[in-house]
Amino acid sequence: MTASETLKQKTIFLTGATGLLGSYLLKTFLENGNKVYVLARDKDKKSATQRVINILKFWSGENISGLDKLTVFIGDISQNNLGLNQDCIDLLKNEVEEIFHCAASIQFNLSIDDIRKINVEGTKNVLELALLCKKLNKVNHISTAYVCGNHKGTFKENDLDLGQTFSTTYQQSKFEAENLVHEYRKKDLWIDIFRPPFIIGESSTGKIITFHAFYQAISLWANEIFDAFPGKNCYINIIPVDILTQAIIGIAYNTKAKNETYHPFPIQPVSLNEVFNMAHSIAHFKTKLIPFKDFNFDGLTAVQKIIIKNNILYFNEDVSFDSTKTNKVLRENGFVFSKIDEKILLNLAEYTINKPSTKNIKE
Repeated sequence: MTASETLKQKTIFLTGATGLLGSYLLKTFLENGNKVYVLARDKDKKSATQRVINILKFWSGENISGLDKLTVFIGDISQNNLGLNQDCIDLLKNEVEEIFHCAASIQFNLSIDDIRKINVEGTKNVLELALLCKKLNKVNHISTAYVCGNHKGTFKENDLDLGQTFSTTYQQSKFEAENLVHEYRKKDLWIDIFRPPFIIGESSTGKIITFHAFYQAISLWANEIFDAFPGKNCYINIIPVDILTQAIIGIAYNTKAKNETYHPFPIQPVSLNEVFNMAHSIAHFKTKLIPFKDFNFDGLTAVQKIIIKNNILYFNEDVSFDSTKTNKVLRENGFVFSKIDEKILLNLAEYTINKPSTKNIKE
C-alpha cells in the first residue's frame, strides 16, 4: 500500500507545513490532488507562502505538484482563532474535511509556560476550529512516542498517564496536549493520535530539512567532541519521514475505528551500535560508544552537560515501545514497514556527515 493507492482526494487543513513531517505530508497531499489549506507564519524576512514553497522545492525540486490546490494562510496556532480573520475562519469551517495537526515546538530548552503556549494552547486552538467545521470527518493529531517521559518498561499505544516524570518541557507539553485531546474527544470530535519516534530523513536519500537531537549526536561523534559517548547496546526507534507519511496516511484514510492512538513505526527497534558503526565507517572518528553505566556525567563541563542532555533523549534504555496494534492495522490494509536496514542507516550517516553546509532549511 502506497500513499497514492490510499489517498482519496479531500479538502485538508494542515498545520506545521514547514516542519519535517508536515512538509512531507503536504508534498504527498498535493501530489495526489488534494486541496490543502496551510497555516504558516512569516519568519526570517520570508513570507509564509515563500517558506512553504521553499520546503516543497527542497523535497521535489522546481517541479512542485499541485500548487494550484494549495492555499497558505498567515497565522499562528498560539493565537486566538489561529491568528486568522473571520473570512478565513468561515472558509475553513465550510470546506475542511480532514485536519492534520503537526505544528509544535520541539525545543528542549523552553520554559514550560512558553512551550505550553505552542504545544498545548496551540492544540486547543486547532481543536476549537475543528468544532466549527461543518464537513469535518476527523482530526489527526501528531504527538510523540516520548510522552512516555521517564517511564521504565513497556509503553503501549493506549498508555498515557503512568505516573511518569519528564526530563524536558517538550515531553511534558506533548503529554499535556494528549490529555487535552482526550477532553475534546468527549465533545464529539473524532481525533486519532499518532506518536512517531525519532524521525529521520528520506529512506532512499537521507535528505532532511534540519538537524536536531539524534542527528546532532552523529555530528558529535564525527567531530570528536567527546572521547566517549553514552548509548552502547541501547536500542532506538527511528522511522524515515517518507515511510512514516505512508503509514499515517494509510491509517488516516482506511480505518474505521475512532479515537485511537497509534505508534507508527516498526515493532523492532534499531541498535544504536549499528548507527554508530555505520557513521564510523564513513568518518573514521576516534569517539567511542560506551554503556551509560560507564559514562562519567559528573566529569562534564556545564556546556557538555547541556549538549548531552539535548542528545540522549532518544537513547532511553529503560523503555520499550509496543506498536503491535498499529502494525496489525497497517497489515490489514496491505502495508508492512520497510526494515531499517544498512542502506537506510548509510544514507542517514552519509547525509549527516558529508553535507553539513547544504541541507538545513530555515523554518
